[in-house]
Amino acid sequence: MPTKQRRLTSPTADDVRAWHRVRSAALAHDRPGDPLPTLAHVRASLTTVGPGSRLALWLVHGANDEGVATAKLRLPAAEGGGRLASVELTVHPAHRRMGMGSRLLATVVAAATEENCRRLSTEVLAGTPGESFLATREFVPALRLTWQRLVLAEIPERIVKLPDVPHPGYRLAAWEGAPPDALAESFAAARAALADMPSGGLEVSRTRWDAERVRMTAELAARRGERLLNHAAISEADGSVAGYTKLTLPAEADEGGDGGAGDASSARARAKQLDTAVVAAHRGHGLGLWLKSAMLRHLLDAHPEVTEVVTNTADDNRHMLAVNAALGFRPLRRTVAYQLTLPA
Repeated sequence: MPTKQRRLTSPTADDVRAWHRVRSAALAHDRPGDPLPTLAHVRASLTTVGPGSRLALWLVHGANDEGVATAKLRLPAAEGGGRLASVELTVHPAHRRMGMGSRLLATVVAAATEENCRRLSTEVLAGTPGESFLATREFVPALRLTWQRLVLAEIPERIVKLPDVPHPGYRLAAWEGAPPDALAESFAAARAALADMPSGGLEVSRTRWDAERVRMTAELAARRGERLLNHAAISEADGSVAGYTKLTLPAEADEGGDGGAGDASSARARAKQLDTAVVAAHRGHGLGLWLKSAMLRHLLDAHPEVTEVVTNTADDNRHMLAVNAALGFRPLRRTVAYQLTLPA
């Protein structure tokens, strides 16, 4: 089947609709039961990028000019920073095994090589043809992840009460979006605690966190239409952030179109648990479980529209997997991060 591969510089409304069609069809096929993305969510994912990154986008059109495949390549914004790139490549289920995925990946690899990147990573569902597709193209498995889901109606009663359990020397704080100015620097320092998070054989960029970058990250979530919720454990000794947990509430319903209100309603019912970290000097006090339970109770009290939370954790991170299990999270699916070494 003849196809046309096109690099997008500024995605139009038609481009976004075509991208949404491919992404929705692939998710419905590969992850049945998961909420589908809204048009607004797809638009935001193609037009907003975090600090230190930039995007390169490709859309493949089929015989009737409909979208049949997409690729989103995340590149470092400037020289340095490890020269690591990642790609999200999607082929419509009705157009798989026709060679377009191979051709599109070749285009992406060439672009990342031209940008002097050293590694290219991507993530696929474990046990699917995506693994053999990558393995035969010199990608190697670098990190295995377990995705977990928590149905809020099934949270154990003891978890709901955990925030009331005193943790001598610490107090809880919560905010939405960027941290209060008084906590911005120590929150950035706590973010750096993720540097020792298990990452298997996956090479990851080491981000320099400061108050400005923390604020930029919160602003990015707002531009995507998401609400960023934060809970932190504050050390009574010096007022610094000893640990934190973050969660995003999905965007509001978009203005309609493909995947309109029904998909938006489904998506709004699911929140995404992001990173949780405790500064090394404050570990061993149960702060991670305390923080995550406080976040969950906040959802129950303040956001009844949210019915479930999903998260992903490296299989090597046994401690966080145990914390999640104690909270009531259950396995949802498994994915594998693959990495390709690019030509020098």
